[in-house]
Amino acid sequence: MALDLLAIFLLCAFVAEVIGTMAGFGAATVLTPIALLFMDAKTAIAVVACFHLFGNTSRLYFFWRSIRWATWLQFGLTGICFSFLGAEAAARLPSPALVLLFGLFLLGYVAVSVLAPSRMEWPARPSLLVGGGVASGFIAGLLGTGGAIRSACLLAFRLPKEAYLGTSAAIALAVDSTRVPVYLTGGFLPAAMAPVLASLVAVAFTGAWTGQRLVRRISPALFRRIVLALLALMGVKLVADGWHGLR
Repeated sequence: MALDLLAIFLLCAFVAEVIGTMAGFGAATVLTPIALLFMDAKTAIAVVACFHLFGNTSRLYFFWRSIRWATWLQFGLTGICFSFLGAEAAARLPSPALVLLFGLFLLGYVAVSVLAPSRMEWPARPSLLVGGGVASGFIAGLLGTGGAIRSACLLAFRLPKEAYLGTSAAIALAVDSTRVPVYLTGGFLPAAMAPVLASLVAVAFTGAWTGQRLVRRISPALFRRIVLALLALMGVKLVADGWHGLR
């Protein structure tokens, strides 16, 4: 990759990591369509997955003291298993219909959360975490991003924002650690991308540092609104991508 294009890509990655750190998800969703402008689809999925892993490792550095380990265990174990299945399916299955349905689900979730919040008071039970882990893990492996479902489930538990961000990062790191090796052994990542990955390590840490500084300055209510707004934007993007793919 030429130096000027690499600089643009790394700047986009920095912005994506700031957003991902502040919301607990979204870095992969922001960066994946940008990465597709610079590389083929499978390489883009692998590069963004590695960047996501670097970013979540960086977030844990800042929020590990706030992790709710019981929540991580119930959500993360199923997420790990189904992330592997989703990653295995990524090279075999066309996914536009799934993308479209996922986007519609997110838009519906946000609409009800804003218009009738009492109806979105999901029961804070282990079954919600287990089911969320199944859905989030599989979609993360298949599409490269499952953070939106993880976010929707964790919001039901009304965690303090530091606990939400730490637990979300710990879950995502476990899922990433499962799917990234599948991408690597599947030949998604050419050796020529090694300098890009090395640069992304520094970008991920810098973006996470910036994001955690910003998030500590906002109120819990504003934090929740930011998360819902990003879920809505993600929903719109996925619906558009899915519809385009089906056409």
